[in-house]
Amino acid sequence: MSLRILFLGESWYGSCARACCYALRRLGCDVTDIDMQTIVPQWRQRSNRAIRRLLQPCIIREYNQLILERASRIRPDILLAFKGPFVESLTLETLRQSKIALYNYYPDTSPSAHGRLLTESIRRYDCVFYTKRFWSLNPPQALAGRPSAFVPHGYDPDVHRVLSLDPRDRAEYSHDVTVIASHTLHKERLLSELVRRRPNVDLHIYGSRWVESSRSPELNGHIRGFALFGSQYARALRAARISLAIMSGKVAGVAQGDETTTRTYEIPACGGFMLHERSPELLEFYDEGTEVACFGSVEELASKIEYYLAHPEEREAVAHAGHVRCVPAYSYDQRMKEILQYYAASSGCSREIAS
Repeated sequence: MSLRILFLGESWYGSCARACCYALRRLGCDVTDIDMQTIVPQWRQRSNRAIRRLLQPCIIREYNQLILERASRIRPDILLAFKGPFVESLTLETLRQSKIALYNYYPDTSPSAHGRLLTESIRRYDCVFYTKRFWSLNPPQALAGRPSAFVPHGYDPDVHRVLSLDPRDRAEYSHDVTVIASHTLHKERLLSELVRRRPNVDLHIYGSRWVESSRSPELNGHIRGFALFGSQYARALRAARISLAIMSGKVAGVAQGDETTTRTYEIPACGGFMLHERSPELLEFYDEGTEVACFGSVEELASKIEYYLAHPEEREAVAHAGHVRCVPAYSYDQRMKEILQYYAASSGCSREIAS
């Protein structure tokens, strides 16, 4: 018998939630997924977003009712929410009465940075699988005393792989330095300082919120104004001579900022050369200088960029070694296997987990 899992997350191509859902299926689980984006309107215009805010209580109510209806129909062994921002505490308590294991795979730095609903409901899960190692020593207040386990980010083998590049890909994405990430103030400050020191750097910044949020005139000519997803994201990482992995910085509700991110695994999986902010957590997964290049200051960042642009053979050797270390060890298949093993140990389940 295969495990039945009710999975909650977004299933757009390239999303981490989709990667986890498909990994569970590859591991032999019978997965029913509820795509939050089929319930929550993906409106972008300001007037429409205002309407969505007015409708949000109705949207949340319908979403939670759908969760209960699906659970009643399929009788899952596990409910696994990827972040679960719209899951209500009452929904979880109702499901608990049916002896369903309630799990949350939480990918962000702080559980209290996404609204009151999540801050309350995340306490109701039987286990929260977190992606930030520092939670082990300094758990967020919202999870104090609650069962939790460290399961890092990973990469999606369906998306993050070494793709061939055609002339159009190379013309669009073969930059000296590429950043693909959503805007945060920490990233903006670091990149603006880099441009001040190296005003001629061939830097291209892709990602959401940069146009609206950046206040650094130094970055105006470097911001592309859109995000990259799926295969275009993978091709851009492969084509860039250097891909930067910059952390988000400190956010409310936790003791420090993140030390790894999804790019920590996606860049090497795509065959890209990764220049990463140095952190103890990162160095648990890669050897500095042979599998990843690191920086700890803007001065070191500028110096490493110059060095590796001038040494393409060394750059390629590091990219290759990072890829070998990452693939397949750091895939979401391996991450989801850890969650299934936790379930097997905690429930006494003896069902075999696919290798």
